[in-house]
Amino acid sequence: MDIPPGIIRVLKEHGYTIEKELGGGFSGIMFLVKDKEGDLYVIKQMNSRNKKELDTVKMEVEILKTVNFGYIVTYVDSFEDGEAGRFYIVTEYCEGGDLSKTMEIKKEERYFEEEQIITWLVQICLALRYIHERNILHRDIKPQNIFLTEHRYITVGDFGSSTILQRADEYATSVVGGKLYISPEVKKTRYNSKSDIWSLGWLLHDLCMLDVWANYEQREKVHKDSMDGIPPYISEKYSEELRKLIRQMLSHDPKERPSAEDILAKPFLRNAVDRNISTPRALQRSLMNSINAFDEAYNNHYKDMEILVSEWGRITDLMESAHYSATAGSLSGSVIGAAGGITALVGVILAPFTLGASLIVTGVGVGVGVAGGVTGAASTITDTIQQRAFRESLEKIQQKYISTSEPILTTLNTLRKEVKKILKFSDFFVNSVENIQISCNLSKGNVFCAAQLMNLGLLANISRIVTQTARVGRVVAEAVSGVLSGLLVLLDVTFIVMDSVDIHQMRQGNVDDPEKVKSSVLKSIAEMRKTHKELCHVQKEIQKTRDELKGAVVIDNGLNSLNI
Repeated sequence: MDIPPGIIRVLKEHGYTIEKELGGGFSGIMFLVKDKEGDLYVIKQMNSRNKKELDTVKMEVEILKTVNFGYIVTYVDSFEDGEAGRFYIVTEYCEGGDLSKTMEIKKEERYFEEEQIITWLVQICLALRYIHERNILHRDIKPQNIFLTEHRYITVGDFGSSTILQRADEYATSVVGGKLYISPEVKKTRYNSKSDIWSLGWLLHDLCMLDVWANYEQREKVHKDSMDGIPPYISEKYSEELRKLIRQMLSHDPKERPSAEDILAKPFLRNAVDRNISTPRALQRSLMNSINAFDEAYNNHYKDMEILVSEWGRITDLMESAHYSATAGSLSGSVIGAAGGITALVGVILAPFTLGASLIVTGVGVGVGVAGGVTGAASTITDTIQQRAFRESLEKIQQKYISTSEPILTTLNTLRKEVKKILKFSDFFVNSVENIQISCNLSKGNVFCAAQLMNLGLLANISRIVTQTARVGRVVAEAVSGVLSGLLVLLDVTFIVMDSVDIHQMRQGNVDDPEKVKSSVLKSIAEMRKTHKELCHVQKEIQKTRDELKGAVVIDNGLNSLNI
């Protein structure tokens, strides 16, 4: 399907480029997009011409803004294209796809291990407990709205059918949700938190009965029977506790269904709950790897980066000094040339009255003018040659800086993403008393605690560095191209005023802001100096981040453990 140019344009205006279309459903079309930093997100585009639809979309946005939980898809941004009548919601991208795709792959085997089903059940229940405690109903729990991350844990997404209740015991009154996951009370257009439990019960049924799930007619029939109070059959491959729980969740009477909190309190789920009320182990390992990768890149490249930044500053100072000398010479030549020109002109004017004697003065004036012109031209040529040499040196530094800093910035960017994921589980940091530990190589015998990341605010620091360095990279390129463009303009020896302004600005030290200088060469020097300051700042921020990481590492008698 071709994507309309209007959508491509709007997304580009907001900093996103479309990678591919992910498909669509009741609530809108989805696109996989990439932002300016290269991060992947999902954008859902919805029609907002209809006021009712627009209100639904805005409700979803308001709900997403209030939730931040490890097992719920993260809201990123939203914007509206009023002219085209479209609304866009940006959320995190879950690399593992939705659960229905995993079920589709597995249906030939017709079997999921009970441990896997229980793990997903607990993770979804933790998400439902989180939103139900905030009086939010999802109202569309089904495999297509349950997503898997690259680390294979669950995130609940697509809150397009959600609503917020004023009270926990209140009912919502609209017909929404997947047809084969809707609860009996939908006939009365009444929903509460137990309606989400019914939908989850059917999701568990489908995970246990893939053969039934894969046959739409059979699946429709057992759902119809359940609406009349006849519970579906669950394979005896699974434990009696799990089968009994599913039957309870599919009770015709909502009052007989357990809440998410009740489910999590079941004794047979205790171990799974304990495992999942902390940062997922796979995510911990990934964080460990990203920390070690950053530490290695820092040790291998940071000193070289310092040397290059220092050299950048040194050459910038030389550029300004050389230009000052050359401009002073150019200015002197221009003044001498102007004086000679005036002398020659006076001689010509006086010639009729001096019977030609004043022509000697004219000759002297011409000679002086030529000498001044030569002096000015020589200074200009010298300046141009020197600046061209400086430009070549800067271009080499730029190339080395990019290759030297890239490993540090790449590993920092990866670390940023992992920290961001870790912080979604911050509720567990506060409430859990278990050990969350990650070994790393920042120093011998050290242990890194994921909770410290939240306390130190490293995410903000790392995000700032990554954003900053991306901008600095662009500035470096623009600065070098600025030098090139500046050198293409030879200073005219007659521009005495401009030369005087250059001299004055350099004496005053006002060669830091490209907007405040006039000549092309000075603009180039100002770009260089501005870039150098930013590179120095980035360098300090990188060092600060590593110091903070080292500060988060503790030594516990040589044991790899840390209580949080």
